[in-house]
Amino acid sequence: MYEFREPTEIKLIILYIIKNYDEPIHNGQITDVFMSHAFVDYFSMQQYLNELVDCRLVEIERRDEVRYYFLSEIGEDAYRHFINQIPRTVREKILLTIRAYKKKLQDAMDVTADYKPINELEYAIDCAVKDGGFPLLELRMFTGSKETAREACKRFCEAPQKVYAALLQILIDGETEKNNDATQNHA
Repeated sequence: MYEFREPTEIKLIILYIIKNYDEPIHNGQITDVFMSHAFVDYFSMQQYLNELVDCRLVEIERRDEVRYYFLSEIGEDAYRHFINQIPRTVREKILLTIRAYKKKLQDAMDVTADYKPINELEYAIDCAVKDGGFPLLELRMFTGSKETAREACKRFCEAPQKVYAALLQILIDGETEKNNDATQNHA
């Protein structure tokens, strides 16, 4: 196991985790992945994460009082230029940890997706995400072909978190647009 002492190495590992999570990642997720390898202690990791934010290599997006982290344009450049400074075996271990972590999160949810014909031209898609039996998302859509229905079900099962986040973002953006329109009408 590698022991990292240099702040730059630790910051690169944090950038690597954020980049390879493939979606904005919250602090608890970064911590879980990072600490599973015990590269440094928790407090040092948090300090270096905050420094990355202060240097604008990492940006924050707030959703329901939760801070999600993603690489800024500058962070993406730093990632590309310095990624090879992290030993390949460490990068591989981190990627395996991220995959296992995401699978564990997905397995904790009960995800279902099915389709059935309505008539010769339409198929109904029923998708759901439940956590401990509690429905987090239930979605019914209609498509014009069996192939489209099958592909939609497949993609829903592959990434239900992305579907949930995208739908929520659309709903939130719609509310923001409505509030902006109302504000402009009163001006």
